[in-house]
Amino acid sequence: MQHHITKSLALLAMGAMLLTSCGASKSLEKQLAKMPQKAMLLSEVTERGLTLDTLESIYPSGMFQWSADSVPQEYMLSWQKFIYGLRNALVAEGMNWTEPYSLWGRAYFAPDGTVDHYFYTWRGQSQPTDEWKAQFREVLERFLATYRFEYPMNRRFAQCGGVSLRPAQ
Repeated sequence: MQHHITKSLALLAMGAMLLTSCGASKSLEKQLAKMPQKAMLLSEVTERGLTLDTLESIYPSGMFQWSADSVPQEYMLSWQKFIYGLRNALVAEGMNWTEPYSLWGRAYFAPDGTVDHYFYTWRGQSQPTDEWKAQFREVLERFLATYRFEYPMNRRFAQCGGVSLRPAQ
């Protein structure tokens, strides 16, 4: 009898946790839906009270389903295409830079591979001007609006990584 009661209490506690996390996810989804654009600086995101850990609840890492040595090459190639696609979009839009710039970003993808959000931060010694950053953001918004991650995931997921923008030779 005691075992049955303990098991029932454990199941009730798990159910309460599940309901709480579902409520939190719905609240988080509403908060994300109010974001004014897809691309935002990480500092702007944290000012709104969001953290990357919180976002993991609805956008789990795309790579965590595999062990480090078994990530499909096609997945990694899709991510590289995202990075190269961004650089190519900047060049196609006529953006020039003479210094190497570096940023770290995390993309949040919908189940169909379209980009829901991209949060980023500038890194390194060499920083672009505010005008260049504003132009970058405009180009980034246009790029994100049309980009589709090629590797089929069929669920929401996130992928992060550094982006090195080297001057054109």
